[in-house]
Amino acid sequence: MEKLLAIGMNKFFLLSIFLVNFFLLEGQEIRKDFSFQGYVKYLPSYIDYSDNESEVNHLIHNRINMRGYIGNNFSVGLDLRNRVLFGETQVIFEDKGIIDLSNFIVDSQNFKIHSVIDRIWLKYQIDKIEISIGRQRVNWGINTIWNPNDLFNAYNFIDFDYIERPGSDVLRFQYTGDDLSSLDIVYKPSKYNGSVISALYRINKGGYDFQFLAANYYDDLALGGGWAGNIKNAGFKGEITYFISKKKSQDNSTSFSTSIDYSFRNGLYILATHLYNSNGISDPDKFNLENLTDNILSPKNLMPSKNSYLIQASKQISPAINSSLAIMHGQGVKFLFISPNISYEIDSSYDASIIGQFFYMDQDKIYKNLLKGIYFQFKYSF
Repeated sequence: MEKLLAIGMNKFFLLSIFLVNFFLLEGQEIRKDFSFQGYVKYLPSYIDYSDNESEVNHLIHNRINMRGYIGNNFSVGLDLRNRVLFGETQVIFEDKGIIDLSNFIVDSQNFKIHSVIDRIWLKYQIDKIEISIGRQRVNWGINTIWNPNDLFNAYNFIDFDYIERPGSDVLRFQYTGDDLSSLDIVYKPSKYNGSVISALYRINKGGYDFQFLAANYYDDLALGGGWAGNIKNAGFKGEITYFISKKKSQDNSTSFSTSIDYSFRNGLYILATHLYNSNGISDPDKFNLENLTDNILSPKNLMPSKNSYLIQASKQISPAINSSLAIMHGQGVKFLFISPNISYEIDSSYDASIIGQFFYMDQDKIYKNLLKGIYFQFKYSF
C-alpha cells in the first residue's frame, strides 16, 4: 500500500510540473508574476578537537528562491540549495524525500559540489481554502527553540547555517476561519517506514494562541498541543506531544517544552527554555556528541538528554551590530554548550558574523572541552 501511495505522490509531482508549464505557456491572457531572490554565503571554519587535532574547512552556500503567481489562484515555488565544500571534512546528508532531488556535481574526498531542490510545490488558493502539493515547509512549531509539535522539521539549534530547514514531500489542505481559527491537514508518504497523516487546529482564546494536533506518525499515534501568549510583559510559550507506540516492544514517549522571554527597555532580550524528552538519556557514558551534531533529531528525540535547559541573551550594540550568547545544559549527561555570536550589517545586502561553538562534558566534576568551533560568515543577499 505504501509503495502505491508513493508512486501516486510521484505522479502528483509530475502533474504539478505539467500544470505549471501549461499555465505559463498557454495562459497568455492570465496575469503572471515572478519573483527571484536568494543569497550567497562564504563560511570558513576552524575546528579544534579535544585530542589536539584540528581542521580548517570552507563552505560556499548559495540559495535561490523562485516564486511564480498565475492568475488569482495558482502559485508555484522552486528553491535550490547549492553548496561548495572543501577542506578536511565535508558532510552531506542524504535527501530523505520520496524523490531524491539532490545531485553531486563533484564528489571527491576533499572537494564537493552539491545541489538539492528543497522546495518545489504547486499551490491553489480560493477564499479560505488553500491546497498545496510538493516539497514544502510545514511549520507547526510554536516555541522558539524546541518544537515537539513540529512533526515535519525537527530543528537543530546548532545548525545555524540552514535556518530554512529541509522541505517535506506532502499533500496539504488548509482552511482559515473568520475567528482567527484554522485547520491544517497534511499527508506525507515515505519511502522508508510508513507515512504520516496529521491534523492541526489553531484557535485564539483569551489573548492566547492555542493549537491541538493528532497524527498517525509512522509507528506511533501522536496527540499534542501548544500555546503562545504573555504573562504581563513576558512571552510565554509551550508545546507537548505524546507518542503512543503501535509496537508492543516500544514504550510510549513524551516531548514537552516551555519557554519564557522578555525584552528590556535598554534593548536586552532574554530567552529561557526547558525541554523534557522521556526518550533521553541520563547516563554520561551513553552520551555521544554525534547524536547532537549529525542532524538525527526528531520530534520524539529533540535532544539526547532527558532534561535540557537553554538561556539566550541578545543585545543590539549599535544599529548595525548585534551580539548574542546562548548557553545550553544537558542535565544527567552533564553536557554544556556555549555559543557567542556577533554580527555586523554592512548594508541591506551585505552582512558578516562570527559564531563560536564550544562543547563541554563534566568529567570528574570538571567540565572539559570536547570541541571548539569558530565560524566566520560573510553573506550577500539579492
